[in-house]
Amino acid sequence: MPITAQDVANADLINGLSLSASGDRVALWLADVGVAESARKITCGLFNDQNPKFHPTSGDVIFLSDRHKAGSIPQLYRLSSREFGGDPEPLTPMENIRGVTSFEISPNGRWLAYTSADEPADKDEEKKDTYVIIWRAPKEFGRLRIIDLSDRTKEIQTVVSENQHVQSFTWSPDNTQILYRLANFPGLESEVLPISENIVSIEEAGGSFRFNSTHVVTHDPLLFSGSIWTKPGIFHFLHTEDYASAPALWTCRIQPGAFPTRVAFGETDDAARLVHVGGEVAVEVACGLETRIHIFGSDAANSFTAFETSQDAFSGWDIKHVNGKYIFVVARSSGVTGTVENLWSGSTTPGTKGVLTTKLSSHHEWMSAKEMPQCAPFEWTTEDGTALEGVAAYPRGQLLENLPTVVVPHGGPYGDTVNLRVAYPNQSYRQLFASHGFLVLSPNYRGSQGYGNDFAQASKGGMGTLDYADVESMVEAAISRGYADRDKVAIAGWSQGGFLSAWACTRPNSIWKTAIITAGATDWGSMAICTDVPAAEASLSIIFIGSAPWTPRHDPQEIPQYLKGCPIADVNNVKVPVLVIHGEKDERVPLTQAIGFMRGLESEADKAASGASVFLIYPREGHVFEERTHVEDHLTRVLAHIQKYLA
Repeated sequence: MPITAQDVANADLINGLSLSASGDRVALWLADVGVAESARKITCGLFNDQNPKFHPTSGDVIFLSDRHKAGSIPQLYRLSSREFGGDPEPLTPMENIRGVTSFEISPNGRWLAYTSADEPADKDEEKKDTYVIIWRAPKEFGRLRIIDLSDRTKEIQTVVSENQHVQSFTWSPDNTQILYRLANFPGLESEVLPISENIVSIEEAGGSFRFNSTHVVTHDPLLFSGSIWTKPGIFHFLHTEDYASAPALWTCRIQPGAFPTRVAFGETDDAARLVHVGGEVAVEVACGLETRIHIFGSDAANSFTAFETSQDAFSGWDIKHVNGKYIFVVARSSGVTGTVENLWSGSTTPGTKGVLTTKLSSHHEWMSAKEMPQCAPFEWTTEDGTALEGVAAYPRGQLLENLPTVVVPHGGPYGDTVNLRVAYPNQSYRQLFASHGFLVLSPNYRGSQGYGNDFAQASKGGMGTLDYADVESMVEAAISRGYADRDKVAIAGWSQGGFLSAWACTRPNSIWKTAIITAGATDWGSMAICTDVPAAEASLSIIFIGSAPWTPRHDPQEIPQYLKGCPIADVNNVKVPVLVIHGEKDERVPLTQAIGFMRGLESEADKAASGASVFLIYPREGHVFEERTHVEDHLTRVLAHIQKYLA
């Protein structure tokens, strides 16, 4: 029985992991580490509960949720360890109209620090006829606040409130200071500008507080996730050279005028995520189709790989160092082997590589009764001699011979094909199509994660060049091996994969029989103007000497270089029906990208092709669809479209 759109829409989504201080429990689904199939729900209702963290002494779980009003901005809640499954206690006012964006509990458990924007004096201001939106108004800036969880102080204290945005923060090991970042304004766009790292001291005397800040260092762009205060006087962070670079691990002393030092990664592999482990830092490292967790101790001799997996990916993980042993838990999946996402735990000792030993959950048991596709690594070499990797998925029990084929490129472009998160609609095309009789090819094209800086740099100013050549070469390799039917080939992608779908169907004399463009970029000029990451999109579209739309041209007759990578400029070449899908509220790839492409189809493309093309707009949806009915409807339509033109 094949996987259906309804199956994907109803699937559980694992959203955030946290280990208790003793390493014996993991939340938000509560599981006893080391006890197979022990995962159970501890919150209930139609709410978005996310980012759980255990209190270090009480074992209570603190998390973000919209349970005061489903679909609203998140506030902080605490669930008592004595009443798991009961009603959580709100920690921030439920009537607030500004949400909590992040939070951290101090190591001793007394303080809860969080960021949120200031509440407006008039909570009904936005409902008035005279309301005006002021771009980048200070009212949107995040402030750093603390709550006394010991109840010695009842009022919420605002620790940092400047004419800048508090972007992230980390507690000092002694609980008396917070290292925080200040950006010029909220949003990803600020990351291309210098960001300062500062310390604020929390000084308490006679029931009153004083907060004194000191500047530590100003970072050059770009930072990748927040810093971690690992031990007295030292913090670690991830940094990239630009949007098309592989992140590396850096360290810096916490003192004015300090200079950061690069530690590791970014040359042949990519640092992806940091977790604080006492006085150490754990780093998730992507290396091709492999993932590992590396521990950095006080010196190189104390650094080692705590866990390494082949052909698996982690959507979330946490690790603790307890009584001389490292205990870790991961939300593990594999798009390479077809292993669906579930919670696993394991342990190791210093200097030893551990293994996952216990499966804690069975979130996708429904898939065992379905026709789960077979998945396998796919390796090939391009015409210029570059060795590449990807994944091939195909119907279980079916001979891999002359199959109708769909290429599903990942998003990013800085992404990979290793994850298999069935509940995410933008990662479900592969399993859905392969379950219904198609060979599905997913390339790690140049620009992908896991192969170091030179590989990632291929995406800089390279849209429609090496990335698309790698897509085509994977198809040709599958055809030459007898796996794929040359006369039945389609492409379907989301985000950057959507761009590659648009680029593919606008190539003259291409082999594609149809294309699905979901949330895909089609015009880099308007993308750079309208997206929430303009510098990133401009860097992707700058080809060789290139330009963004606002870059002055020395020669007025010069054609802007970014047009060379725009599918919309070649829409007259489209000769096949296209399915275009977009969210109404998408800020990453604005809806105008899809509207412009469809207008181009109607005006310039083959009339039979444009007449058979369909454009779907899903209301209220952003870059990734969240409403269950929309997920189900759109997956039903994409499957029907592929079946119509390939089967």
